Amino acid sequence: MTASNAAVSFVSALAVSEILDWKQVIESLSRAYSVPHGPMVSPLRTVARNGRMWLRSLTAIPPGARFMGGKLFGMGPKPAINYLIPLFEQETGELRALVDGAFITSFRTASTSAAALDVLAPKEELVVGVIGSGQEAVAHARAIHAIRKIRELRIFSPTPASRARFAKTFEADTGVKCVATETPEDAVRPATVVVAAARSRDESPILYGDWLENCRSVVSVGSTVPEQREIDTTVVERCDLIVCDVLDEVMHETGDMIAAKKAGIGFEHKCVSLNDLLCGKIEDKVRNARMPMFKSVGAGIQDIVCAELAYELASKARRLVPLPIEFYRKTI
Repeated sequence: MTASNAAVSFVSALAVSEILDWKQVIESLSRAYSVPHGPMVSPLRTVARNGRMWLRSLTAIPPGARFMGGKLFGMGPKPAINYLIPLFEQETGELRALVDGAFITSFRTASTSAAALDVLAPKEELVVGVIGSGQEAVAHARAIHAIRKIRELRIFSPTPASRARFAKTFEADTGVKCVATETPEDAVRPATVVVAAARSRDESPILYGDWLENCRSVVSVGSTVPEQREIDTTVVERCDLIVCDVLDEVMHETGDMIAAKKAGIGFEHKCVSLNDLLCGKIEDKVRNARMPMFKSVGAGIQDIVCAELAYELASKARRLVPLPIEFYRKTI
């Protein structure tokens, strides 16, 4: 074994939040999904469990990128989470950076949704309805604003103060008219694009198909495991094209789709991969779709693409923090 000559750097959550740009992240993810992926480029997530403790990992080797890596995070009996993203050089396998992934997740989730919507959503001014007022909901509003002009943003959250704060801040930052609504139905009915980015407290659906009279694209990101619910089975039934970032996990491991299958609603024939969408393999299906939905559970490739961009921007801005550590390299 020999000592590695490569310096290992740290990219802080603060640096990530200050240097990432929505358009750059969306463009980077669009490029990453616009080349064919082999079956193991971004494999299914793994979760280790022991009682109330769990540890999840997502890994990826993005084609044509500099880095490969993963995201690792977990939770114990006392709820607190750190997100760690190690980046390794694809060429040599050497560890190059540790990235705090606290803000990577919301950036990559919303930007991946925006990359899908850039193909699926009408190329016109949008009325956007958002259910949720947390980090994911706010991130989606900002990501959509980066790809389309928003005529009106309609927001529902069960906490009046939270939805009012979201509306006030977004309108002040962007000049977009924002309306905080009293009910989720009121937020959704006039909208041409609907984003569900919040789980209910009791895991019952928060979005229903009969609210989608004016809707032309749906995004759902809040049901990522079998125990979670976000959209009603009527939404699955009504959408005629379902684009999935991780096809198998969305179809078989999310509470929304499990409930739809139990209700006798067939959806497998409507499901396609985001990779196929952005590679241009399903143009006829997109052209014929009246109400497509993008459904996301998150994937390692999204984290690594976003973390690589954060590393590059941090390097240019001299925001990398050198770590006083030395890894040994085993030559094989």
